[in-house]
Amino acid sequence: MKSRGQVLLLAVIILASAVLYALSVLKYSHPRAVLIRDYVQAAEVVQLARVWIKSDLCLLCIRRTSLLLYQLNRTYRLNIPVLSNNTFKDFLLSFDYGYCNYTVVFYANGKTYVRVLAYYEYEYVNSYFRRIGAEEVLVYNYTLRYYHIYDGPWGRIVIYPQLVDVYLNLDLRYLGNGTWIIGIPANMTWRLIDKFEIPIKIGE
Repeated sequence: MKSRGQVLLLAVIILASAVLYALSVLKYSHPRAVLIRDYVQAAEVVQLARVWIKSDLCLLCIRRTSLLLYQLNRTYRLNIPVLSNNTFKDFLLSFDYGYCNYTVVFYANGKTYVRVLAYYEYEYVNSYFRRIGAEEVLVYNYTLRYYHIYDGPWGRIVIYPQLVDVYLNLDLRYLGNGTWIIGIPANMTWRLIDKFEIPIKIGE
């Protein structure tokens, strides 16, 4: 892995640690002058899992990033425990309905340490025509439900990541609580990802 990629991964891990640590602190009703170190280390592991999911659980990516995290752990004394892991992917992608479930579980000392789930499902609703330039284009309309679950020392955190229309040719509307309305133009190249660059595939 190139040095630029290593620096980027380190920066993302540190940022994720700060964000998830802040979220965990909000679970308390009053301030505490105690640094909960387990939260910080576990947050770094959550970010590692998201990198794996982004790669579609690519074995080469898993090996390289695991080695990089091990090296960073030693160099910067991150105090991440020795980990083992299981990865799981289950999906069904058809025109009318589909789902995708990515699950990554990390174990420390024989016990579950962090569990990361990224899940989405979609359903075809109807079709309509939309003018794009000089053409009337057929658009397939779907509902999509998308969320992440992070289980760790903090308990359970559920988030609904923002989605990004990469080519700006989708009809994308957020309804709340992880539910979206998505219009996909027929016979056009499109790409939908979340804020962590995890791809969302619909109707394939």
